[in-house]
Amino acid sequence: MTDGALAGSVALVTGAARPRGIGRATALALAAAGADVACLDIAHPYESAPAHGTASAVDLDDVVAEIAALGRRSLALRVDVSQGDEVEAAVAAATEALGTVTLVANVAGGSGLGFGIGALVSLPESEFRQVLEVNLVGTWLVARACASRMVSAGVGGRICNVSSQAGKRGFAGLGAYCAAKAGVILLTQTLALELGPFGISVNAVCPGTVDTDLINPNGVFEQLVGGAEGLERYLEREIPLRRLQSAEEIAATIAWLLSPDAAAITGEAVNVSAGQTMV
Repeated sequence: MTDGALAGSVALVTGAARPRGIGRATALALAAAGADVACLDIAHPYESAPAHGTASAVDLDDVVAEIAALGRRSLALRVDVSQGDEVEAAVAAATEALGTVTLVANVAGGSGLGFGIGALVSLPESEFRQVLEVNLVGTWLVARACASRMVSAGVGGRICNVSSQAGKRGFAGLGAYCAAKAGVILLTQTLALELGPFGISVNAVCPGTVDTDLINPNGVFEQLVGGAEGLERYLEREIPLRRLQSAEEIAATIAWLLSPDAAAITGEAVNVSAGQTMV
């Protein structure tokens, strides 16, 4: 993607605030390419899962300041993407402040302890539902709010949804997350079919094992696989390129799919997993 490829565009990124996160890296990548960026994030802990890591309001303000330092306009919006009224209000505010959103990165999501991790036969119903609400329903709500405005304005656009390699194959203990992310892929394909005639492309990225604080806070992932030696064995056994991916690598793929360089691509679910998943 060339410098300035997104100049004059208005982008919206969900899950944009968490340090070392894919959403934050995506917001900064889009701004660096010339887009103004509305940054959405829940920016507070979930009441039902307080131990599950989330960004803070300070984190959200910080990423907006970073974007401003790049010379682009930005807006901080505290939003729970699983709530339709909050999503509609946020997209309306972004449109009023920045103009019609034509680039959408649906990054908000995740899973964790108290937030959908566990065997399906013993997982609380509330956790299963919440993982689907945040990862799948939230993606639909944001895509719907933004795409409907693109259609009304008579402009094309691009949407990129973050699925996961877990949306393409099962992982024990991650059943709720797998189901939600598989749904994101089919949601992406259906939106691509329905929105294509309006000049709107819709794609997904499927990250593998990414070195973010959701996966590896304070080396927890390394601890789970048996320390540094266990991590080395895991990488050799599971990942052909023998390394974790970075948030910036996922963001680069999202930014490319939202750029003119990917104008002919729609309905795809692109793996960015260092070879861990190849289907």
